[in-house]
Amino acid sequence: MPVRIPCIWIPHPRLGRRYCSLAAAPPRPPPIGIANISGPRQIIEIHGRDAAKFLQGLTTRDIPMLSDSRGAYSAFLNAQGKVLYDVFIYPTNHNHRWRTQVEAKNFQPIGRPPIKKGPAVDDPGFFIECDVRSADALLSHIRRYKLSSKFDSRIIPRGEWDMWTIWDDHRLLLPDPNEIGCTDTRAPNLGKRVAVFGGRKLGVEVDFTVYNVRRILLGVPEGQDEILNGGNIAQESNMDYMGGVDFRKGCYVGQELTIRTHHTGVVRKRVLPIQLYRSGDPAPERLTYDPNLNLAPLLHGKDPNISNLSGKRRPAGKFLRGVGNIGLALCRLEVMTNLEVGGKREDKTVPEFKLDAEGDELRVKAFVPGWHMLGNATAFRRAPITASEID
Repeated sequence: MPVRIPCIWIPHPRLGRRYCSLAAAPPRPPPIGIANISGPRQIIEIHGRDAAKFLQGLTTRDIPMLSDSRGAYSAFLNAQGKVLYDVFIYPTNHNHRWRTQVEAKNFQPIGRPPIKKGPAVDDPGFFIECDVRSADALLSHIRRYKLSSKFDSRIIPRGEWDMWTIWDDHRLLLPDPNEIGCTDTRAPNLGKRVAVFGGRKLGVEVDFTVYNVRRILLGVPEGQDEILNGGNIAQESNMDYMGGVDFRKGCYVGQELTIRTHHTGVVRKRVLPIQLYRSGDPAPERLTYDPNLNLAPLLHGKDPNISNLSGKRRPAGKFLRGVGNIGLALCRLEVMTNLEVGGKREDKTVPEFKLDAEGDELRVKAFVPGWHMLGNATAFRRAPITASEID
């Protein structure tokens, strides 16, 4: 029998009626924060002499470039160039705790029956961080392409290694030399990610939903709700802007369409941050998060379409995920923004758009983050956040 989640009916002063809210919106993210993201994220370990070569042929980033011990944002594509899984890939061989763990597994006690040893501690090892809901499918995907490659792969159990994100709006954060992790270069000021062994705490943490608010404000999609499995090419999910694709890399699955789109420069849709507001309210001039205006739970249906006010033309975009009064949507750039297909701005008035809600309709406005104008040159760069982008 399916489990029914109780719905709390709350009077809302601006909507003039009661609305259903499954949970209160999280507070505004602090300028400096730490969050354990092991709930929505999962780690897959791949370890063996062919691990690096295998990942080189299956992911969008250049794996040999990761040999300096820093991880990187990447993706697995299907043969048609559509994104299957957005991931972070972290080398592990430099980490003392990981090496001790591998040596303990391969230890052969004297006088005991021989054990089946795994890969040697110096064989290439990697952690692959992915959406928890896609972990089983990604592991099956890896094993499907393994063929005769020599490596072991497994999903790391909860509590063995945890994923954390750390941010500071005022400085660029780099991982320590012995840490498994990387600077999160998907957008300026996003912080760093670190894998921590054995459930150790890094400090006073905020809930991972607060991290999600910050990420959405920056316009960074993540996971299966926002980067639809097999639904969009890498550029439509901003992976080119977020440093997830190495366009100088050799052959990998899905490369042909990815490279062709890069060279033609024709990207008609992209995932953008949006703000929700009620009909009759003025359109917002800048993206502003209001935790007291919890409009996102009003939206019903899977990926509801965004349409113009007349509703006669084809959809202008698709709502992906929201929290409070903000969210992410896959937007047609020429329709919902003042950008041309080639990425240049033009002087035009962008009309209003709507989303159908419970017994009402909400207005939607899309915002183009300033770091989009940097293209894929965002790696290890910190750009100021202007008032026109985020409040």
